[in-house]
Amino acid sequence: MVSLIEAVILSIVQGITEWFPVSSSGHLALIHNYLGFQQIEYDIFLHFASILAVIILFRKDIIKKLNIKDRDNFNYFVFLLVGIIPAGIVGFFFRDFIISFFSNMFYLGIFFILSGIIIYLTKFSYESKEKLSFFDSLFIGLMQVLALFPGISRSGTTISAGLFRGLKKEEAIRFSFYMAIPLIIGANIISFNGLNYSEINYLILITSFIITLLVSILTIKILLKIADKNKFYLFGIYNIILGILVLIYSYM
Repeated sequence: MVSLIEAVILSIVQGITEWFPVSSSGHLALIHNYLGFQQIEYDIFLHFASILAVIILFRKDIIKKLNIKDRDNFNYFVFLLVGIIPAGIVGFFFRDFIISFFSNMFYLGIFFILSGIIIYLTKFSYESKEKLSFFDSLFIGLMQVLALFPGISRSGTTISAGLFRGLKKEEAIRFSFYMAIPLIIGANIISFNGLNYSEINYLILITSFIITLLVSILTIKILLKIADKNKFYLFGIYNIILGILVLIYSYM
């Protein structure tokens, strides 16, 4: 059973790390390993809260893009599918293999460092195009496969991939977040199978959901401002430092 204080910690960490490019799975794995508690049911619902934050903040643009009769919207929908498919396939067929890394602190440290290097390299990217292309979405989708491993930020790798391809910062962020909606929902629906709900405290669950939602909304707004000031690469430094600390801990 997750206590109230544990649920609050998980909620705040999830709300911040899901959208900041610092890997929510990696940070949750750290919490589970350091503090010794884990309940996948809570992790799943916290992810749903994070996704709801994106839908709320970008609702006008999402509603607009749902009109697939418009050619640009239809193309965007196709690009989203192209971006989602690689991680969806790899995640489905290699799920157990990927999960095995979540309890290994050495690999977690390595993945944090790798994620940090990718993000830091965006410092040298520049905007060169107005619209997303098929090859942009394919490249972003392939990069997203890396984020299946704990410590490698999904938002970090996909936003970085978009920036490497010359996309505008806000466009790279939006596409990354929109890809997350079906991918995270699908992954967590699959995870529902075989879970034990007999010990769920629904009051704590609802509290966690609300906290995660509010923190996620605030985090996304802050991220947009940071990216607009060309400071996105600084998250790479954070990931590298954290990865080094995790490696040191794993050897101790």
